[in-house]
Amino acid sequence: MMSRRAKLATCLVFVAATAAGSVVRAQSSSEDDTTKLAEEILSCSALEDEAARLECYDALAQPLLGLEQATEKGDAAALESFTGTDDWNSEVLEIQRPWRLVWQNSGSLLTVELWTPQEEMLDVIGNQIGQGGGRSDVLEPGSYRLAVRGLGGWNIKVVSEDSN
Repeated sequence: MMSRRAKLATCLVFVAATAAGSVVRAQSSSEDDTTKLAEEILSCSALEDEAARLECYDALAQPLLGLEQATEKGDAAALESFTGTDDWNSEVLEIQRPWRLVWQNSGSLLTVELWTPQEEMLDVIGNQIGQGGGRSDVLEPGSYRLAVRGLGGWNIKVVSEDSN
């Protein structure tokens, strides 16, 4: 009979492998990335300390959500960051390089719309039902406005998506 920890680790590996598989396909990476992620999840599950285990899992999830922290080498950090509750409209944002939107929602609904400076809606680039996070497709540089339509608290970041 499998222990509760072994069952949890097996479940996490399956979920991560499935999710990572989608991310890997979307980013045209090799199957080795999925195997590496599964091994890292197993490594996290072996940590005895609950706080250290959670920190390990969080560190693995950040790149999948586009939430990587800036490093000394100057990796992508947030170009813009906004936190709020319910509805909000940005001023015009001048974005000079390819970018994506990354969000965290603590409310029940979050939709982020992309608008022109002349207040014409271009697209919905973020949508979250319930608590959680996600990220948009890569968008072209330009002048934009963001419009958040939410029920509850949220945080959005504009992050550089350089193709280096």
